[in-house]
Amino acid sequence: MDRIKQFIKRRGIFVLMLLAGLYYGATALWGLTNTLLYYHEAVTLPATVRDVRQRPFESYSEALRYGNLPWQGEIAYRPILTFVMPAGIPIRAYTAPDWDNADYRSGEQIEIITHPHDPNQAHVNKWKFLWGADCMLLALATLLGLPAWFVLFPRKRRAAGRKTAPRSARHPQPRPQARPQPRRAPEPEQPTFTLSADDQPQPAKKPRAPRKKKEADPNAPKKPRAPRKKKEVDPNAPPKPRKPRKKKTE
Repeated sequence: MDRIKQFIKRRGIFVLMLLAGLYYGATALWGLTNTLLYYHEAVTLPATVRDVRQRPFESYSEALRYGNLPWQGEIAYRPILTFVMPAGIPIRAYTAPDWDNADYRSGEQIEIITHPHDPNQAHVNKWKFLWGADCMLLALATLLGLPAWFVLFPRKRRAAGRKTAPRSARHPQPRPQARPQPRRAPEPEQPTFTLSADDQPQPAKKPRAPRKKKEADPNAPKKPRAPRKKKEVDPNAPPKPRKPRKKKTE
């Protein structure tokens, strides 16, 4: 509960901004979808301004709802039109539902857009009456939602070739104090000896390369072996005494 309360205190405004941005964005997308379907089926017709109604905008939200910016003017004009439908049916007095800052004049020729079978859906063919309100609502949703999204869900930026530090490194905890270690007695210095020229190690001798064996010619004749020399036995020499055999002990 304490964590939730702290989260609401710190980031409660951003949560409301995100929710408002999602609501306005969904409303704007729904309106743009309906306008796109209407624009696909509608036809454009010429119309004549018969009369003009004028009054000031009641509020800033009313001006924005019709796609008008309030600082362009406070007086709103609504034309009364006469036109002919594609089927040949004349419409003599139609009050357009669009409030405009422009001052219409009686007898002026303007262009309207309407459904081919329903004259009650006619609008003055201007971009702000068809797309203006929904586009401004979508821009408002973006201004509210994007900052709140980046604050509530920060993006982890990882540099190329670098690893992210662990959580313990991001939020280091106080290290415990090290215990004092007992002092050690200094070790006695060892005497140094110098080697004479005879005692110094000599470089190892390089091993000899193995001798190459001569390749025997298989067609060459073999050399005859020399006869073995027999030992000459002196007949007058006394015989050698034999060694006595050792008896086996049980």
